[in-house]
Amino acid sequence: MPHNPHNLQVVQRAFALSVDVHRLADRHQDAMAHSSPGMRNQLLRAVNSIALNLAEGTGHDAPAKTASFCSIAIASCNEVELQLRLALALQAIPAEYDTLIEEVIEIRRMTYGFRKHVLTKTI
Repeated sequence: MPHNPHNLQVVQRAFALSVDVHRLADRHQDAMAHSSPGMRNQLLRAVNSIALNLAEGTGHDAPAKTASFCSIAIASCNEVELQLRLALALQAIPAEYDTLIEEVIEIRRMTYGFRKHVLTKTI
């Protein structure tokens, strides 16, 4: 049974994270470009992938298909976390943005939980 993505907290939080990271990338675009060419673009693509894959996955009837999209979102969480850690290490973004890493970790945990919930519905 498909889920409404607007009713899922994990989708809402992933969307909010995407907005926050876009604002961060806009504020620090020059520093990010100087530190690592392509960093901004890759970070934005990865952070968008989290919410978009969760939303797409919720539209499928087959639990295995939904779980597959959750797995892609989890992988994107891993990428966003590492991109943010790299940006912090290279001082491309201020240290205060380390809170975004904690949010990515929490969204990843929530996504694991949602995937597990979806897969238990098949049993």
